Amino acid sequence: MSLYLFESQIASLKEAITAGLPGPTAHSKMAPAHRDRLINISRGPEYARKSGVLILLFPDEYEEINTVFIKRVEYEGVHSGQIAFPGGKFEDSDPDIIATAIREAEEEIGLKKESIQVVGRLSDLFVPPSNFIISPVIAQTPARPVFIPDMTEVAEIFAVPLRFFLNQDNSGEYKINYRNSPDISVPGFRYNNHLIWGATAMILSELLYIFGNVKSRRDHT
Repeated sequence: MSLYLFESQIASLKEAITAGLPGPTAHSKMAPAHRDRLINISRGPEYARKSGVLILLFPDEYEEINTVFIKRVEYEGVHSGQIAFPGGKFEDSDPDIIATAIREAEEEIGLKKESIQVVGRLSDLFVPPSNFIISPVIAQTPARPVFIPDMTEVAEIFAVPLRFFLNQDNSGEYKINYRNSPDISVPGFRYNNHLIWGATAMILSELLYIFGNVKSRRDHT
């Protein structure tokens, strides 16, 4: 299969990332209403721990760019059962935050690091409930990998075309039951029976802001 379309979109995406990131402008579109309150009562991002997540991009049979998400297992924690990008906390043995994101993706979804190329990074995001600064790392691979979940951390792995999220019918305000507080309304993306919200939706929003602009330019050339 020719990968011209996929590779050209990845090249355009990399160029757009290098040119500058929208950061808070894009994050705010998917920020929960209670986020500002949580930031105000937190110690602040300067005291947060570092973490990295991997946004893996790969083509489907139509050369559409897809990315992969995980559903976390249920546990006693603030992100129990939520949809996320593979990732986790920085370890002292990691040379940098990119290595953190790749290592965590290896552990959680069975990704082989030699099969990917790093495209760039998105804006860091402070997450008050867990006191982490998340650094999103974008990588690409020319074919969909065989995903192997770490069953101690990952309940499910699923892939979605980025184009799906550009359809406004697939996003909106949704009621959730969060930490025993029923009927909290949050912005997010609905994919089948999955709700992508919170930090993952905010990170995804920045990626879509860039990808949407790249796609728009290509469609008009």
